[in-house]
Amino acid sequence: MPNSDIKQTIKEWRQSKNESDRKKCISLLEEYLLTNPNDAEKWYDKAGCHDFIGEEKEAEPCYQKCFELGWQKLPPSEQKSFFVGYGSTLRNNFKYDESVQVLEEGIRNFPEAPALQVFLAFTFFSKKMDEKASQILFAATPLIAKFGLDGYERAIQWYADNLLTHPEVRK
Repeated sequence: MPNSDIKQTIKEWRQSKNESDRKKCISLLEEYLLTNPNDAEKWYDKAGCHDFIGEEKEAEPCYQKCFELGWQKLPPSEQKSFFVGYGSTLRNNFKYDESVQVLEEGIRNFPEAPALQVFLAFTFFSKKMDEKASQILFAATPLIAKFGLDGYERAIQWYADNLLTHPEVRK
């Protein structure tokens, strides 16, 4: 299959809300990345597919590879999402200090993206730094009203509903 066809198929499966399509996309991405290992966007796509099906351990090295190759190579519309996904994955993998570093870098680059601040607050809450988490969240409130949450409302609601049990750190 020519690269242009592969990329189109990847794009379709990457955007699918079907877990089976995402798994097929991972396989296709693995094949593609064997001959195109420096394609930051495809590493990001692979990370996103793993995240979608709940494979955060598998997503993390993909995000890391994208970061190393240069997140700036991603389409501008995906760059903020990269930081949310990578930072959230690190949190879910209990790598809180790394999560803070990634999310803070995202905030430095995208100060108008309050979703990054909300996910940073989740990380500080997981670190049992409730006051710091509250400060970040309260400071983000006017930005949320102005800029919105970039489509992360459902994920943020899920994390808020499961704040004391996910990841399992507050016991």
